[in-house]
Amino acid sequence: MKKSITSRYQSVRLAGFTVIEIILGIGMLSVFIVANFYYYKSALDVSHQTTSHIQSGFLLEEGIEAVKLLRDESWSNNIAPLTPGTHYYLSWDGTKWGTTTTSVLVEDVYERYFVLEEVKRTGNDDIDLSGGGFNDPGTRKITVTVSWNTKSGTVSTKTVETYITDLFSN
Repeated sequence: MKKSITSRYQSVRLAGFTVIEIILGIGMLSVFIVANFYYYKSALDVSHQTTSHIQSGFLLEEGIEAVKLLRDESWSNNIAPLTPGTHYYLSWDGTKWGTTTTSVLVEDVYERYFVLEEVKRTGNDDIDLSGGGFNDPGTRKITVTVSWNTKSGTVSTKTVETYITDLFSN
């Protein structure tokens, strides 16, 4: 009789441990699945942000090159008439670049514009960064800016600056 009570107690005890082990196993599996989900979601978010930053870098470079093409085509028609300090947007008509003051979205996501500034020279013909000196009508400082809305709702912005000159005296 004593043997049967002990074996019955051990089988109930083992059955209890089995249920606890199953519950713990399901819990650990659930934590693993949820952790993997958040890991992959984070990886996709970072990938999307990286893609946006790379695209904006290409758009900045394209903006500088487009303004240089406008300069190469005709400084007197394409660059000299533009008002310093004004936001100009680049437009592509299928054959050549143009400028407009109306906002243009690139790929319905990115806003790209450029601003021209007058360049002052010192008596030694160096660029005067302090703003003094005399105006150089054949040189302009270009600032190209690209901005876009991120997934989090903030606006991300990248900017690049360079100088252009009336290289071909046209």
